[in-house]
Amino acid sequence: MKSIKKLCLYAALALSVGIVGCNLFNPTESANIESDDTDALIYEGYIHFRNAEYSLARVYFERSLAVDSTLSEAWYGLAKSVLNQQKLNVFEMLKYAKSKDGQSAFMNMDDETADSYKAAIDSVMKVLDPFIDRDSTGRTDGKVTFNTISASYTVLHLTKAAILLRNNAKDISKMFSVSGNNISLDWSSVKDMGEQAVELFDTFGDIGKAIKADPSVATEVIRTYVPEAVYFTDTALTSATEAMADLMVISSEAVAEKEDAILAFTSVGDMIDLDGDGCVDEEVFDGFDNDGDGLVDEDMRSNKAIVFETDVLHHKVGQIASLKAAEGYEYLDIDGNGIPNDDPERAFFIENSNDRDANGDHRLLAFINNFSWNPDVDLRHYAMDLVKKDTDINNIQHPLEWRKANIGGCWNNYTEETFLKWFEGRD
Repeated sequence: MKSIKKLCLYAALALSVGIVGCNLFNPTESANIESDDTDALIYEGYIHFRNAEYSLARVYFERSLAVDSTLSEAWYGLAKSVLNQQKLNVFEMLKYAKSKDGQSAFMNMDDETADSYKAAIDSVMKVLDPFIDRDSTGRTDGKVTFNTISASYTVLHLTKAAILLRNNAKDISKMFSVSGNNISLDWSSVKDMGEQAVELFDTFGDIGKAIKADPSVATEVIRTYVPEAVYFTDTALTSATEAMADLMVISSEAVAEKEDAILAFTSVGDMIDLDGDGCVDEEVFDGFDNDGDGLVDEDMRSNKAIVFETDVLHHKVGQIASLKAAEGYEYLDIDGNGIPNDDPERAFFIENSNDRDANGDHRLLAFINNFSWNPDVDLRHYAMDLVKKDTDINNIQHPLEWRKANIGGCWNNYTEETFLKWFEGRD
């Protein structure tokens, strides 16, 4: 059964070389090309494709789509024609992904080849992306679906991601790490990529969507890019891949909404209280209020410091189970009590994530014991806004006692000595 699945995978990957195996785009020789214009156009496109006349094939597929844009076989034929025009070979891309001497072959790719690959992939995506958008919104005939091409689509985008990283002297194989039954993404690789970081997040978002379209097939691709995945069973790898895909999509959407969100993924924290509540990097970027101050994700700690639980008997896939120490994290004194990275700062008050959902309580333990905010929410947030601007240690506008009285929370844990340290690193 496993060999059959792999055979179908590589037949699907043959999108790049024109091999027809588990391929839905396979009109019969008996089709009557006179009976219907779009059928005739698609058939003619298919004939030219088989003869490696890709430019002519494109003409016929594009003409058929001009008549009826719901024709999925025409979209598929057009994508294959463009892919072959660009001389893209998915098998060759997979060879580049394999590690040798501790790094992927992408790192040894010459600049001309890298630029050619990226430009070619972008050209193919101009066809595939509108098709996928139509397929996901029910605007095609459904004869060919996103699932049909999800494996090839994943490889194309992983190749693009690898080239973007390679162009910044970073290896895609270093992006992935395996811990227990989880595959993690080390977003710190993206930290200094500038504008290309936005493109990379978008690319990983597309990879996540492709994986979610058909996780069982995508796992065969992931095995190539994540060498340690060889130790996973098929079932465990599928589960881990789905959880990873969720993170890819979530992070991509966050960055698309606000580019500054990249900072939340590329570093554990800036070790600065950004919102004036006295708590340092207390929020996990998860859409919940983790410190109980009434605000959500206002002072974010990176997903790099999160363990994703994939045991669906206890947690939903992709939910946060616990926080773990990461580079830089051990220096954070989140609640200002003078003890960096203590257990309450790493543990949720309610351990089970399903129970947290049911109770609507995603607070960390550090914000439960002996902890209280000013009950006047409007006054508290106004005071926090004032504190954010009070950054000059030589001209303190709002002393510690004022902050304890008007905000409370983490400020209650500060001493005069630690209060002065709060100003370090500020303008």
